[in-house]
Formats: sequence, structure tokens, C-alpha cells
Amino acid sequence: MSNKKPASSSAPATPTKDTSNIISSGHAVSSAYANLVFNTLGHSDEVLACFARHGISKEQLADSSIKIPFDPLSDAIFELMETLNMPDAGLSIGRQIHISSHGAMGVAVISSETVGQAIHDAAKYYHTAITFCDLEVYYDRDHVIVEIVETHGNPAFQAVVIEAMMLTMQNALEFVSGKSLTCAKVVFAYPPPKYAGDYSSFFSGEVCFNGDKHMLILPKSALDMRCITADEHIHRLAEDQLQQKMQEIRSNNLTMSHVLELMRRQPDNMPTLEDLAKVFNVSSRTIIRYLQAENTTYRKLRDSVHKQLATDALRNTEHSIDSIALNLGYQDTTSFRRAFKRWCNCSPSEYRNKTSE
Repeated sequence: MSNKKPASSSAPATPTKDTSNIISSGHAVSSAYANLVFNTLGHSDEVLACFARHGISKEQLADSSIKIPFDPLSDAIFELMETLNMPDAGLSIGRQIHISSHGAMGVAVISSETVGQAIHDAAKYYHTAITFCDLEVYYDRDHVIVEIVETHGNPAFQAVVIEAMMLTMQNALEFVSGKSLTCAKVVFAYPPPKYAGDYSSFFSGEVCFNGDKHMLILPKSALDMRCITADEHIHRLAEDQLQQKMQEIRSNNLTMSHVLELMRRQPDNMPTLEDLAKVFNVSSRTIIRYLQAENTTYRKLRDSVHKQLATDALRNTEHSIDSIALNLGYQDTTSFRRAFKRWCNCSPSEYRNKTSE
């Protein structure tokens, strides 16, 4: 199973934040998550002031009924990582997140009969608790693979999200099985950060970097491990609640975050307005009206996604400009260069030189 990328990829350690190309994702997290982050980062006056600067008040953190927008929360975490010198904040946050923090989804996982069922329920219902990434589960002959797919659109925040999510999955499975996952292999799709030596203190199994994807890989035999927290009655109640939540999500799935997620998935073959209309089971005109209400258009969103992906590739990889253009679906480099100059007022080469200084 190959997990290597070209050595030219750049590490996520202490990135330089460029907010000019970050699209508002529309994602949100529960105040419980935000409060956990607040306490993990020190719950000091300095941390509280930073949260307040990004529009997150103490009252919001204390109100369990509200959602905290993901973008300002990530901006606050990013600022505190630099001011408090905490490049490994994702590891600290992930260690503190207990599966019970995930509401009904957490209850379903805890009450599952086997580890296999716990993984299945997490993948099936994660959208009821988490919207800034996807979970995909697939199998080969000897392994089960749980992949984390980022949808938050903030490349500078990659390590924080992936570290926290990987630890959340590991902690959940170890909690329900009552065993340390020394059999696991954890693969990160970025080079080792400066604090990579600390990973062994957080992860139970083998840790690899420069992977093709962010993956937790387990032997298939782990699926049959019995959960020491299994409770059939509680599991049934949790599933009923989750099915209702999933129905609510499906009935109101035309959101900006969902539209952006679909557009980011295949930047070289981005869905058209007609494609989006089919996904949401509405007319193209309804999609246009929705985007107008959000003060944007399909073309602006397409350009924003392409700009974000292009500038990220120019900053963080050594891929040629021709290759970047092709990956974004441009048939010729000239068209890409022209579009890039319209987005950034400079050529791709000038942008790469300027950001590498």
C-alpha cells in the first residue's frame, strides 16, 4: 500500500496565513467544541480577548444551544498558535475531545456492538456533528481504511484539523474497545512538521507522513472487536434520533458550504449550474436566486475556488504552472495565466516568487 508523495511537498508547520483567498465556508461547530478549544488553549484573558476579536464572546461559548462559525474560530486558533507558540495545538485539542462530545452520533458509537459497527455509524452520521470534513470508509483484502477528507477550504489550518480528527477517531475506538490501537497505522498527507517527534506520544500505532491521503488503517480483524460499552437499547434510540437529524439535513441541504464542497471535489471538472440543480433537486433558476441572496454568482464561486487552489499550489508545492493549470481544468496555460492575473493582479510566477521570499 503506497503512501508516498513527491518530496517537494511542503510541511504544514508554522504556515503564513493568507486570508485573501480563503472562501467563507459556511461551516459551524457546536459551542461545546469551541469551549473545549478555549479551555485547551488556556482559557486565559488573552485567549478570551482573541476569541472576542474574532467575534466569539464568552456568552456564546457558554450557550450550548448555539453554533459557532468555523471560519472565525479557526482564525482565532491560528492567531493563538502563533502568539502562544503552540504549533501542535491540533494534537492538544484532539487529545481532549471525547466521543461523548459528538452528541447523538457519539452515543451511537459508544453503544455499538462491535468496533466495525462503531466505524460504520461514525461514517454514516458524522455530518450531524461535523461539517468541515468528510469521513470515507473502504476496505482492501486485509485492512479497513478510514479517510479524512477536508472540506473547510483553509489550507493553512490543515494540520490542526487532521491532527484533532485523527486523535478523535483513535480515542473513540480505544474507548469503546477498551484496548490501545497499537495495530493501527496513521497516515498524514503532509510532510512531518517540526514537532513530528511528539506524534508518538499521542498516537498508539505506526505514524507515517507524505501519504496520498489522511488515513487511519486498521486490520480487518479489528472490526470484530466487541465494544465494552455496547447497549442495544441505547443504540436504537440514538439511531432514531440520528435518522431524524439526517432527514432534516437532507431537506435543507442547499447551503453555501455544500455548494463549495461539491465545487472543490473536482476542480478540473467542476459541476455546472445544471449539475448542482440536479444534486439539490431544484431548478437552475433556484440555484441562481440562492447565490444572489448570498451576494455571489456561480462564476464568482468558481473563480474563488480556482484562485484558492491555485495560490495554495503555488505556495506549497513545486508543481509546474502548466501542471497546476491542467489540474484546475484549464485546456491551455495561457487561459490560466490570464485568469490568475485577473484574480491576483500578478502572474503565477510572480506570485510564487513573492510568497517564497
